[in-house]
Amino acid sequence: MSDFVSALDAAQTASYVDQKAIRDEIADLQFRLRRAMDAGLTPDEMVKAQAAKSAADAAEEILSKLFS
Repeated sequence: MSDFVSALDAAQTASYVDQKAIRDEIADLQFRLRRAMDAGLTPDEMVKAQAAKSAADAAEEILSKLFS
């Protein structure tokens, strides 16, 4: 995503377009992480990828609460 969109602003304005852009960015990140993990990583890279995936999963959960 090239333009910054604030999740707080998107929640306050109830802008569906902004909310979708943020959710799409998180979904893309999760997809790329899963693909990299499935392709095979070194043990150190896997630890980092799992931490990043946990953070992305947490962000998705937070967004679902923030945007509801």
